[in-house]
Order: sequence, then structure tokens, then C-alpha cells
Amino acid sequence: MSAPLRIGVIGVGSFGERHLSAYARREVEVVGVADRDRERARAVAERFGVDRWFADGEELIRACRPDGVSVVTPGRHHLEQTLTALSHGCPVLLEKPVATSSAEVEAIEAAAADSSAFVMPAHILRFAAPYASLRARVREGAVGRLLGIHSSRDRTRDHLQLDSDIHPALMTLIHDIDLALWISGARALRASAYERGGDGAPALVWGHVEADDGSLWSLRTSWLLPGQACVADRLEVYGSDGAVTLDLHPDAHADALDAEISHFCSCIQRRTASDIVTLAEAADGVRIAEAIISSAAAGGTQFDVGA
Repeated sequence: MSAPLRIGVIGVGSFGERHLSAYARREVEVVGVADRDRERARAVAERFGVDRWFADGEELIRACRPDGVSVVTPGRHHLEQTLTALSHGCPVLLEKPVATSSAEVEAIEAAAADSSAFVMPAHILRFAAPYASLRARVREGAVGRLLGIHSSRDRTRDHLQLDSDIHPALMTLIHDIDLALWISGARALRASAYERGGDGAPALVWGHVEADDGSLWSLRTSWLLPGQACVADRLEVYGSDGAVTLDLHPDAHADALDAEISHFCSCIQRRTASDIVTLAEAADGVRIAEAIISSAAAGGTQFDVGA
């Protein structure tokens, strides 16, 4: 019987704790956690029965030599932690957005190409059964030739404080950008967008994308809901022969993280990158988000994706 995988978790905020809970439901050994707040790292490690904790991801990797790590830090710290892991031949499950700019993504891609390890972007909705089912139906021709995709994703106002350092296009809209890429299999050509509200950061972002298959994507996110209010996430896919729609409560696919973690562990065991979500696809998503951000800042001027 083979020894259990040895895993590290870098970044143990609320979502880092969800990674830890998902690993705890598998036959893996979490050998260490790291967080810039060392006391939080210690407290979380004690709560989850992890023997070692660190204030820095590199310390964890050097001391524990894990078989893989989840990087669940804020997006601005993804590059540093991922490059460190790759330089040690350690596979990475990298939370979204994988980076905050295309330049950072290119650095990660280059490091992955030179490493014996891989990066698996944590685009969790690809592991949510309702989205996977919808994609399968579209790919099987249920709506005929794809014409358009519309999405809406609304969150509460506290995101403006909790995620003030990252644009909504990279924080919440990135989910819908990835879904559009995944469902269509197309390449985005151009994007235009508008943004409104907020104090410093926008509270409403509405992007429009033209793809090389002729489809049009209308993608909207807002951080405007009060308190604990909740509105279903909506996805609409239009084709020459009809349409399919999906309305999901944001917590309706809680088991998707378990499926994602399970797939990551399988990839480590097979020593191969994911065939469900690739770093190249995540890089395309960041470039689309950049074009949307640039267009919104320019009052709707159209930008070529990747320009």
C-alpha cells in the first residue's frame, strides 16, 4: 500500500481552511500550513491537527518537502509562492485568479515549463456537476451552433472592503470568463466593458466579449447586495436551435471543492498536469479580464484581448 500524499497549504484564511477541510476528507497527510500571519497559521494548524506551521510558504516547502501545495493566498502573492514551489519541483493547486496580470501569468508559465512539477488552476466551477452537465449538453449540440453566453454573479457589499486590492473582473467575474472559455472552446478576440459605483473600486462591472467562433459573451458581476442577501448566479447559453439556462445558489455546489482537490491529488499521483483545467486556459482568462479592466477604465473603448 502506497504512503499517503504529503500536502501543504499556503494561505489559511477562510478559503484556505476550506482546502484543509477538503484534504481532511481524503487519505492525505497535511504536513504544514503557512500564512503571513504566523499566529493564525499556528491556530489553524492546531485546530486541524497539523504538526507544523510557518510564516512563509518557502519555509514550509523547504522544511516539509510536500508532494504538492495549495496556494490560497491573496492574488497579489500568488506569483512569489508559485514560483517558489515550482523551483522545488512541487505541484501547485493555485487559487483564482492565478495571477493579477498577464505578465505574472507568463512568468508562471515559463517556470512551469522549466519545472518537473505542474500548476493546476483552481477554477472550481469546472468541478461543479450542474455546470459540467450544462457544458456537456452544449457540446452535444443541444442548442445547435453557439451564438452567445450571458452570465450574472452578484455578491454583497462587504467584498468592497474584503477584496479592495483586486478588481471584480479578476475576483468574481473570472469565474464566468472561465465558464465561457470552457463551454465555448473558443478564443476571445475583443472585449469592451463599463463599470460603476464603489468608493475607489468598482461595484458593478459589465463586460462584452467577441470570440473567434462568432459567439458573443455578456458577463456581469456586482458587489452591491446588502448584508447577507443572496441572488442566484445565472448562466444562459444561446444557440441556433435554442437555449439552456442555469440558476444556482452560490453555495449549491459545495462538493465541487472536494472534486477539485481529489482531481489535484490524482494528478500528483499520475505526475501529470490536469486535463480538466489547464494553465494556458487560465492565462487566457486573465488576459480577457485585463482587456475588460482596461476597457472599463477607458469608458467602454474596445480592446483586443492580449494586446
